[in-house]
Amino acid sequence: MENLETVNRRIARNLTRYRKAAGLTQAELAQKINYSDKSVSKWESGNGVPDIYIFLRLAELYGVAVAIRPEVMNGEM
Repeated sequence: MENLETVNRRIARNLTRYRKAAGLTQAELAQKINYSDKSVSKWESGNGVPDIYIFLRLAELYGVAVAIRPEVMNGEM
């Protein structure tokens, strides 16, 4: 099983990739989801992750699905 740091880095890479593919700056994305660009920067640098509600908003914005592994839901991470 992956450790938390590895998961955060993967999330950060994906968040950055999808934002850039959408042609958005961090500031533009932040405005769309009513968060600060500093929060977006923090997520993309792997120093934190958005809460599940923001994940769902981002998934809708980017046209992708969010899948949560069962072990995460069971608190095994």
